[in-house]
Amino acid sequence: MSRVNQPLRRDRQQGFTLIEVLVALLIFAGLSLGAYQVLTAVLQNDEITKQKVAQLAELQRVFGQMERDFSQMVPRATRVNGENSKVVIDAAQYQLQSDDWAILFVRGGWFNPGAQLPRSQLQKVGYRLRDEKLERLSYIYLDPVVGTEPTTSVLLEGVKSFRLRFFTNGQWASSWNNTTLLPKAVEVELELAQYGKIRRLFLVANESAS
Repeated sequence: MSRVNQPLRRDRQQGFTLIEVLVALLIFAGLSLGAYQVLTAVLQNDEITKQKVAQLAELQRVFGQMERDFSQMVPRATRVNGENSKVVIDAAQYQLQSDDWAILFVRGGWFNPGAQLPRSQLQKVGYRLRDEKLERLSYIYLDPVVGTEPTTSVLLEGVKSFRLRFFTNGQWASSWNNTTLLPKAVEVELELAQYGKIRRLFLVANESAS
């Protein structure tokens, strides 16, 4: 039998051309860049969310402290700079070295276990604004001697303004000069760098002296 001459078959492995490789690399780079941008945006949003939650928690803590102070306010006048005050609430602009409003009053409920500490369960406290910081002032004694510096705690930073109003007899007043009565409520307005103006209303439990 004669062998029929047949053309040789060669199996060729088809490889990628340089252009195909470059196109694949460009596609992969684009996908990687997109994934990185999405991940970066998610991380940034998560960080912003954490900051907002922390700021709101701090603001809630400040208002909680104010509520405890104002709700336990008692109508008791004290000495200011060695002189007897005639009003139960000292509130005015630029007093107590404040950059805006300031307030000074007496609150009850200052825990003194078993009356073991040499002090009353009443506490003289106040609020003021200095260098865009809302500060709480507190005194150990109700009638401190001249020159006694209060304990100062910074409650909140980034505060642009601090204003007060007092509610009594169905209307609001921007000052308080009563020597025996407390207002029914105190309105606090804070202007914050992050949130703008925020108002909170605090009810006063003890309106008059017993």
